[in-house]
Amino acid sequence: MNATASAAALSTAFKGSQSLSATEQQSLAGLSGVDLDRAKAQLMLQKQQEAVAFASNIMKKLNEIAMSVISNLK
Repeated sequence: MNATASAAALSTAFKGSQSLSATEQQSLAGLSGVDLDRAKAQLMLQKQQEAVAFASNIMKKLNEIAMSVISNLK
């Protein structure tokens, strides 16, 4: 995975973590008031945690690749 593809994947992941999908909104349709607010907040937090974990894994993999290249040059 090159840097451009990594950046595009990260951008997509973070954009997806900023809003609820149509399916997620449908699943919340039966809730109202405080329950709706709590469920939305929980879903958003989960999506943001997944995006951060994804970004962390990409960065770790890119570091491993860079270190491998460096060690092969020695």
